[in-house]
Amino acid sequence: MILIVATPCTVLLALWGGSCALRSWFGPPTVDLKEHYKAGAGTGRFDHAAFTSILADYVDARGGVDYAGLRKNSSKLNRYLEQVQKAPFEALGRDEKLAFLINAYNAFTLRLILDHWPVASIRDIPSSERWNAVRWDVGGKKLSLTQIEHEYLRNRFVEPRVHFAINCASVGCPPLRRDAYDAKRLEQQLQEQALAMHGDARWLRLEGDVVYLTKLYEWYAGDFVQVGGTVLEYAARFAPALAAAHKQGRRLSISWLDYDWSLNVQRK
Repeated sequence: MILIVATPCTVLLALWGGSCALRSWFGPPTVDLKEHYKAGAGTGRFDHAAFTSILADYVDARGGVDYAGLRKNSSKLNRYLEQVQKAPFEALGRDEKLAFLINAYNAFTLRLILDHWPVASIRDIPSSERWNAVRWDVGGKKLSLTQIEHEYLRNRFVEPRVHFAINCASVGCPPLRRDAYDAKRLEQQLQEQALAMHGDARWLRLEGDVVYLTKLYEWYAGDFVQVGGTVLEYAARFAPALAAAHKQGRRLSISWLDYDWSLNVQRK
């Protein structure tokens, strides 16, 4: 087990399931992770090729988005969202549902930014029109981004790696891939995302005995703890340096990295 130095922050880590925030008051809602859907293929199908085409055209290798270009040619995104609206969600298999919801969340977020373009940050959008706006049609059901994340992605799957897949249009968020999530490759894609994030200093650094870690691990600590035991033990699954520290029994402390809410626009 990785040992954590008992600083004021880490005392709260122990008391609150790995989080320095009093989660029921200030952070996202806590959830009891459980699988809501049976494994296996469903009777329905959904093709994400249109979304892959959009991502390939307007997202660069670092996850930066050409919002101006996408806004000029947004008809393809609109058509994809129309397909999402008509999707046979309940008939999809477990992995197809998960891939569908991740893609839908990311596509809706792109549309949200385009609707308010230009903005320097998603937080410049009025709160009533942002994450809690019940405006997105998912298989004929209107939901908010908040509901998609907390009531579906977190509450119906035992899969904390969704936090490395959904994108909040910010530099501090996990980067968008240049291809849509697909049920047949979902495990590979989620693993690639997790490894890429944990190998990037923007989200994780180990300097001496201090682990500088993305605040995603603070905000959603409960999810990671339920699966990994502790925040650091979960992160170590994707970070060889942390895994080595685990084996050595090193005493590590956590310092949360500042979260960059600036827009994830392409930069030259």
